[in-house]
This record gives sequence, structure tokens and C-alpha cells, in this order.
Amino acid sequence: MPGINNKGKIVIVNPDYEPVIERKIITEAGYEFVIAQCTNEDEVIAAAQDALGIINIYAKITENVAKKLKYCKIIARAGVGYDMINVKACRENGIEVCNLPDYCTEEVADHTVALLMAVQRRLFQHHRNIQAGQWVDTLAGPMRRLSIMKLGIIGFGLIGRRFAFKMKQITPQIFAYDPFVPDDLFDLAEVQRASLDEVRYQSDIISLHCPLTPETKHIISADVIRRLNRKPILINVSRGGLIDTSALIAGLKDGIIDGAGLDVLETEPNVPPELASMPTVILTPHAAWYSLESDYEDRTRPAEEILRVLRGESPHNPVP
Repeated sequence: MPGINNKGKIVIVNPDYEPVIERKIITEAGYEFVIAQCTNEDEVIAAAQDALGIINIYAKITENVAKKLKYCKIIARAGVGYDMINVKACRENGIEVCNLPDYCTEEVADHTVALLMAVQRRLFQHHRNIQAGQWVDTLAGPMRRLSIMKLGIIGFGLIGRRFAFKMKQITPQIFAYDPFVPDDLFDLAEVQRASLDEVRYQSDIISLHCPLTPETKHIISADVIRRLNRKPILINVSRGGLIDTSALIAGLKDGIIDGAGLDVLETEPNVPPELASMPTVILTPHAAWYSLESDYEDRTRPAEEILRVLRGESPHNPVP
């Protein structure tokens, strides 16, 4: 509820940085700004039960939490993914949920290209060989010409389409699966619409760009990996839970998967040592989103979205 000397409280939950920018935006608008580090439902409820708005980094907003947020009007997710928020429960309790669907599109698309190129061209293996004193051009192993390889994309939203655009001159054979994107966007991108199984089993490179939902969890499962026959390269810059990590490790060891470039893991920040030690795997620490420009948007836009809703205006980016 509003305090005596301010319009009310806005909480930022679980920031792993000092939210100076957010504090400035919120306090200059006349609201109290509170930082909360929460590890469970009870802590989230205790910190935010009287808040008018929440900037959420990674805290789980469950149905139970949503029911206890009696004064909350909006939860703004500082990022693209919102799988940690029970959106249905929030809206049933009068809480709008928003995200940032486009703040890091360029960065993530660029990072995907970088991972793909580094894995396929064996760049890190060449570098390690040279560090070991071995100047041998074929020591990293066989590789194919990229222009004849088939690129399959799972998830054809903003990032998937931007990635396809950047890859079009490198791998002209691109097809994608996304049941929620209309045909005209496939046509505009000059990318062939395909079924999920066509992408999984007919691609030389599989790149994941879909959200994590109950339907997409382990979309690359142990059963899928066993059925792969083209020895694809696997790229994931979306959510770690899209891939069964144990099955991925087994597939890499058995030569079913040629290599992997992963910016996300289902166990992050814990990295399986066996995965990290594999020569055909490149890992980055959920960093695909980052640039100075995207970081600034990530810090300012959620706060501005909260203030917009509290003024009675429509949010710019309500989640679907």
C-alpha cells in the first residue's frame, strides 16, 4: 500500500547487479524502490505483498505468490523469457505481465551466428592445437562446406527470423518450425515452413529459438537424439531446458551429434564437467543478450513499463 511520503512501493527481485538506473527512474516518479533477494515463495511474498509493481529478474512467481500480491498491478520481466512466471494466475488476480521481446534481438542473433561458425569451423580446437604447439590444418577433424548444409530453426519469432536473415548468404537452405508464426512472415524471410520432425531429422544444423514451456521442454530429448541420422550441429541460445543435457552428452560421445554451441544450460550456472571438457562443444554463460546498448534497455524499459501501467496507460509489451 502507498506509504505516507510516497505513491507506493515497487520491488526489484533478485538483481545480480546494483540497480542504480532503475532506482533513479522509480524514485524520481515518487515511488519507494526496494531490492529483494528471494530464494522461495515465502520470501517473494514477504518482500512484495504490498508492492504495486515488481521488476522480476529470475524469481518464480507461482499461483500461490500471485494470489498473495493483493496490491500488485504489474510484473515486468527484465528479459525476453517469462517461463518463471505463472501468467495465467497473475492475470486471474489482476496483475499484468510484461516482458522485453525485442531488446536484444540483434545481440542474440549475432551470438547464434558466432557459436555456429565457431563450432562448425572448429575455431577453438584449432586455437587449442596451436597453443599445444601443433600447427596442423586438418588436426581439428573433418568439416563440411557450410553453403551446402541445411539449417533448421525451431522457433521463428523475432530472434529466429533475424538469425535466418543473417545466415541467408551463408547457408541458403533454411527451413523453420513455428506453429504460431503466420505464413506471410516465412514468405517474407524466404524461409521454408517445415514440421518439427522435418527440422529435427533433416537438418545439418539445428538452432533453437523457442520459449521454454511444458510443450517444448526437452524438445531435443533422448529419443530425438537417438533418431538423428545427419550428425547435426546443435545451437541453443534460448532456454537450457529445451535440451536433455544427459542425452546431449551421450549423443556427442557417440558421434550422433557433431558439435554443440550452447549459451544456456538446464543446470546453469552449474556446468556438467564432462560437457565442458568436450572438444566439439563451446559454452558461453547466458551472455547472448549482452551489449552495452541492450543492457541499458534491460535496465530502463521494465521500470518505464511499470510506471506506464500505474499511470493507467496500456503496457507496450504484455506477454501473449
